[in-house]
Amino acid sequence: MRPQAFTFLARVTAGVLFPLVLGASGCCGCPVGLCTSLMKSLPGPGSSPPPPPGPLVGAGGGAGEAEEGASAAPLAPETGQAERAPISGDAKRPSLLLDPRVPIRGAIQAQAGKTVFVPHTAEVAAPVGDGSSFVVAGATGIWLHDTKTLAKRSRLVSTRAIDVTAPPDGTRFAYASPGGAVRVIEYPSLKQLAAATIDVPVRIRFSADGKRVVSGSESDDVTLLDVATGKTTEFDTDDDVNDVFPMPDRPSEIAYAGDDDEFAIADVAKGRKVFSSEPLVEGWRSSRSFFTMRDQQAVAFDPVTKVLLGGGDDNMLWRVDDLRGSPTIRAPIELGGNVVEIACCAGQTAAERAAYVAVDDLQVRAVALDGRLGPQFGPLMGSVGSFKIRIALLPSGDVLIALRRALFRWDPRTGEALRSTDYAEPPMLGASVLDADTVYVFCDGGTCMVHRAKHGAPAPDVETSILGELQGDGVRSTLAFEDGTRAIVTSKDGKIRLVYLPPGGGLEAPIDTPADASLGGPFAKRDGKTHGYVDAAGEVYEITASPRGARKVGTAAGSGSVASLDWDTASKRWRVNRAGHGFVYVP
Repeated sequence: MRPQAFTFLARVTAGVLFPLVLGASGCCGCPVGLCTSLMKSLPGPGSSPPPPPGPLVGAGGGAGEAEEGASAAPLAPETGQAERAPISGDAKRPSLLLDPRVPIRGAIQAQAGKTVFVPHTAEVAAPVGDGSSFVVAGATGIWLHDTKTLAKRSRLVSTRAIDVTAPPDGTRFAYASPGGAVRVIEYPSLKQLAAATIDVPVRIRFSADGKRVVSGSESDDVTLLDVATGKTTEFDTDDDVNDVFPMPDRPSEIAYAGDDDEFAIADVAKGRKVFSSEPLVEGWRSSRSFFTMRDQQAVAFDPVTKVLLGGGDDNMLWRVDDLRGSPTIRAPIELGGNVVEIACCAGQTAAERAAYVAVDDLQVRAVALDGRLGPQFGPLMGSVGSFKIRIALLPSGDVLIALRRALFRWDPRTGEALRSTDYAEPPMLGASVLDADTVYVFCDGGTCMVHRAKHGAPAPDVETSILGELQGDGVRSTLAFEDGTRAIVTSKDGKIRLVYLPPGGGLEAPIDTPADASLGGPFAKRDGKTHGYVDAAGEVYEITASPRGARKVGTAAGSGSVASLDWDTASKRWRVNRAGHGFVYVP
């Protein structure tokens, strides 16, 4: 499957705002009839009942699970931090920003014999029970939330989960781990019902009746797991599978979308493909030489209208009618970006049925199966970027959206979007991890906030402490020394500025240096006591913790642009790569 490309942000949301234009037509509003017909068929906002009794308070045990051979005993929930109010937004100023003055939440987890701070991230969400609760899968495990308030109640699984799914009745959920373990868990008892191991799973989905879990894999397989028997049946698709969907009318069939530029259906019991979109798409494009079919990323089937949906890197939402008779393809719907997710479907009658479709400019759009466009969430980016988005439909008519590791609940009828403050993607360029702690630096508008999380005993839910702020035009690097000291590198008035953070201490006064910060410049480590920096003019500086500061050690001759810097142990000098001049040694 095409790798996902992630850009790094210095901040993640303080409020998200999304458009809803009733009675409009065209690309950007809600066509006449769709909003009223679709939305009136769904329960009104705020209809979710309060969370049920059950596993909302930890039972005192850890929620651990082994990657292989896990026990079938019920999970033991762990409690989380105090409830945080979600952030509400509307449709006026779309944004994906985090208030840097709010502590980051995460877990202290054991890794390779040490403990580390792992920020909570939301990869996928799924409603459970009667819809008043939902579970979130992410880097720190699976968490149970209250749907109305988005409050995080308890952790059900303590290890990373890459996917989670639940059937419509919410009586169970299934999750996948990075190593391929797939578990089916009864809700709310949290008893394990079934387990299997899948080779490189990328997507799992429950069947509508809750009896089957299907999986798609990067190892070119689709797999059907029978929950009652625990039996798995595989089918080799000959290419990476990006999405799967269990066909409701034929239990042995799985629809899938893959890198073979098609969405298709396989009968795993018979071991053969029974439908492919390729000939239908080829027929549609026969008079359109400009069009090229590309990898398909999403697939779904609507049991009410009997329409098969597909979408992917060709920017199209495809619809196939009369699947069980003489399949025909309608003109695709252009959505302005790569289709990465399809949640199907909302609405009671065939005329009201609509899917929610995610496009990788961080946009989710209601699309009626007859082609009309409805309410829109986002976009949050100005261009497409291969971003992962997952959507789950709630019984209330609201929509859960996990994107860029953040979590939202969106009401398409009002345009209101609530963002959970428990999940964030801290800026990787401003992160520094040592044995004792993790430090994050968030910079924006000339001010940087510094967060620290101490590594202690494993804990399900902790917060960073905020050490203070410093003035600087963005973080260039955070340099770590062998004694645990860090030098946070920013810039001020075009020159490199250093702010030192001793182990366990607070921020020291800034030290301004003569090093030019224009056009950036690479940093390199000499040893545990010294780092190097070269500016655009080729001037090389050494940065040390004792004494504090930076001193110039020489200039790399030549006029070519500076490409790299490293310490050459043989000559005991800095080696600078200047384009067109090769390596230059300093001093």
